[in-house]
Amino acid sequence: MFRLKIAMIPLTATLLFLFAISAVASADTAYDSDERKFLELINEYRAQNGAGPLALSDDLTVASERHNEDMAEFSFFAHDTVGSSRYPAGSQPWDRMAAEGYDYNTFKGENLAVGYETAEEVFQAWKDSPSHNAAMLDPNYKVVGVSRIQVPRSTFDWYWTTDFGGFVDPSARTADSGEPEDPPPPRPEPQPEPPRNLLENSDFADQDTGWEQWATDGAMLVLKGEFARLGGYNDGVDELRQEVRIAPGARLSYNVRITTEESAPFGDRLTVRLTDEGRERATVLRRYTGEDAGKWRRETIDLSEYAGETGYLSFAAGTDEDGLTSFYIDNVRLVG
Repeated sequence: MFRLKIAMIPLTATLLFLFAISAVASADTAYDSDERKFLELINEYRAQNGAGPLALSDDLTVASERHNEDMAEFSFFAHDTVGSSRYPAGSQPWDRMAAEGYDYNTFKGENLAVGYETAEEVFQAWKDSPSHNAAMLDPNYKVVGVSRIQVPRSTFDWYWTTDFGGFVDPSARTADSGEPEDPPPPRPEPQPEPPRNLLENSDFADQDTGWEQWATDGAMLVLKGEFARLGGYNDGVDELRQEVRIAPGARLSYNVRITTEESAPFGDRLTVRLTDEGRERATVLRRYTGEDAGKWRRETIDLSEYAGETGYLSFAAGTDEDGLTSFYIDNVRLVG
């Protein structure tokens, strides 16, 4: 069997750009409770970090909504338009924004996610990703378009797009009143620095940094800017590893999701382990099989008992000749 190229799983992506165009237009848009909740969450978060609040731009929301509809109808997940009845193929976020009236010479950006139903879920996913988190906290942005749609029997079911802009356009308003946002609140006291992540390329922003990867079929395990995928083909062994030194009080955390065609007994497996530098001793931290298949979940492991040790942190998958099982890993953090 060949490795699957597309998986029906929650994904995230981000794009930041500065672009110059011109002109003005407006839109009239209604917002559901989760879209309004997302605006509340992101503005609370920005206030905690010294960034001004975002007003809702109807024009940006129309661009966001229509991109969601296109991704669902034409079965793709990307910033550039693959298929659409409204925009030319290859249209980029600022092209869609301009087409809906937001064509100002200002900062522009976009966050995408699929597979998340609620505002709280997608907000946390973007917060956990450094690039998406940076977009949400960028002080250059003053307005946002927010769209969440569900398309049953589509590839990903739930679709989220947020388009950001640095100019407060005429369509901008609060979620409830239709009035522009109030001026930014006073800058809060600086927040304590979060614990330092000891891993390189922990959100898999590129394929070549930090992680050593090996697969029987020769495939790249790190999907640039998305996640790592192990398994997904028969009779294979995959390993993703990085050299680490375990600090006192260290904790390992990561997102994991498993999809499988197997039924019990489950032969395909994923192990999370620590291996010493000579690869003579391996400590298994967690094991997963197709029995653990389901939605994304966050796992945390206390590594304090291994403080001072140097070796390799690895995610290793082995698959048999029965049904396909894929193991997805994202947002790996080692702090201490």
